[in-house]
Amino acid sequence: MKTSFGKTVVIIGGYGQFGGRLSRRLSDIPDITVLVAGRTLSKAEALCQKYGGNLSPVYFDARGDLDTQIAELSPWVVIDAAGPFQSVFAHDYALPKVCIKRGIHYIDLSDSGTFTQGIAKLDTDAKHAGVAVISGASSVPALSSAVIDAAKSRFEQIISIEGGISPGGKIDIGLSVTQAVLSYLGKPLKVFRGGEWAHELGYSRVHARTVTLKGEKPIRRKFGLCDAPDLLLFPDHYKGVETVRFYGSQELWFIHINIRILAWLQKYRLVRGLQNYAKFFSWIGTGLGRFASERGGMYMHILGRDKTGSPISQQWNLIAEDGDGPFIPTLAAEILVRRWLENRPKPGAHAAVSEISLGEFEQAFSSLSIKSEFADITPEPYLYRCVLGDGFDVLPKAVRRGHEVLGTKIMHGRVDVLRGKNPLSQLVAGIIGFAKTGTDRPITISMDVSDGQETWTRTIDGKSFRSVLSQGLKPNVIFEKFGPLKFKMKFRIEDEKLHYDIISATLLGLPYPKFLLPHSITHERAERGKFIFDVEIRLPLLGRLIAYKGWLE
Repeated sequence: MKTSFGKTVVIIGGYGQFGGRLSRRLSDIPDITVLVAGRTLSKAEALCQKYGGNLSPVYFDARGDLDTQIAELSPWVVIDAAGPFQSVFAHDYALPKVCIKRGIHYIDLSDSGTFTQGIAKLDTDAKHAGVAVISGASSVPALSSAVIDAAKSRFEQIISIEGGISPGGKIDIGLSVTQAVLSYLGKPLKVFRGGEWAHELGYSRVHARTVTLKGEKPIRRKFGLCDAPDLLLFPDHYKGVETVRFYGSQELWFIHINIRILAWLQKYRLVRGLQNYAKFFSWIGTGLGRFASERGGMYMHILGRDKTGSPISQQWNLIAEDGDGPFIPTLAAEILVRRWLENRPKPGAHAAVSEISLGEFEQAFSSLSIKSEFADITPEPYLYRCVLGDGFDVLPKAVRRGHEVLGTKIMHGRVDVLRGKNPLSQLVAGIIGFAKTGTDRPITISMDVSDGQETWTRTIDGKSFRSVLSQGLKPNVIFEKFGPLKFKMKFRIEDEKLHYDIISATLLGLPYPKFLLPHSITHERAERGKFIFDVEIRLPLLGRLIAYKGWLE
């Protein structure tokens, strides 16, 4: 195909939600022809007619013979802005392989962790062909890693990285974006937390987060865990990091609630194949957009320690106005194209982690209604230090370290478990999730900090139970919540042991009768450098509910 300019850039999906914006951003570069490619030629023609410049429409079917179509177009760079990359992964990287075979540079806007991480397997072939193959040239991981790179000089160790994106609701919800979201709802996502790989469900860990800039109206929305390349790439790239999570959000509460419901239904396999209904959900989301705004936000929260070992934290915030938020996922590809026009790219295939500096992104922001800035955040103090005050420093070192939780802490050990023999005690223990009687069982305790609370998940021999701890209003008082039950406990430090005494409780927020109050015989201590715990809970009339004793490190 003949072109009127020098080098040819093919944008697959070049008239879509993100591809259309990328086409507009590249339309004024005089040294290239931009082929707006896709299966609906009329949409490509309409966009080219609207914005002009170096844009030309072309038919391209990503499900057809890729090699023949790419050979006919003979481009300098192919940019895949179509997706969804969550399902394209099954095609074994057909498009980038064709580009390597033909000696053509390749960029994609992938937001899929597995796809973006897996692009590295093409590295040797890309180097032999002398072409650059870059995956994830988008908000994640290109922009998110640029933020971490700009901040990391402040940190001796980065312990936790958390990010989130919340687009404005007044946009056309693209089909590929909808398919991508539906692909992970309620399904296990591989995440790195507390220094270990684990699985957490898509759109779990729902929490509120505020994105704020000086002089701007803040954005406060609910976020849920989502699939992102950062989850898989950052633990290896940023050595020493212990926890990486990334979240997505919806502006409209109605959409947010329905996403949570869909995630719950898919978790329990009450619905299947949600991606098959992507057109319907995309139509609904776009229709509801009339009730939303054009304000979107993004944040990156970094928690770690400085050179003195003290906890420090920073949050980078971005707010996009006037509907310019959807341009953000296209800027990395634009920056790479402009850079490669001046300097030949280095051959190889890899994710776009640390590929672009934050300064380059900020220069691109300047032509849009997008502002961003860093803010120092006071790290949340250790919960047990808040409760115990100066008494925290009196605790044995192993116990103290066990309660120094920044972000997420995971401890492992062994435990002996003894359930009560009363049938009712057995029933209650089973409902709560306590392990069955046994000796020398493996135990893992995961502690997650959020909004001043610690969520403890105790897993004994594969069986888990969870509680949430929060600070009381008086010194040495702490609350622990098991589902609808909330216990008020008082700490005592005696004989280098930390004792827990239950003093009252509520059930569904109502006072719990004191004569039915459980009796706790619980303490923590240190022994040979290990964290030792000894817990026994007894019920009135029924006797022992549960007793477990063991060690952690």
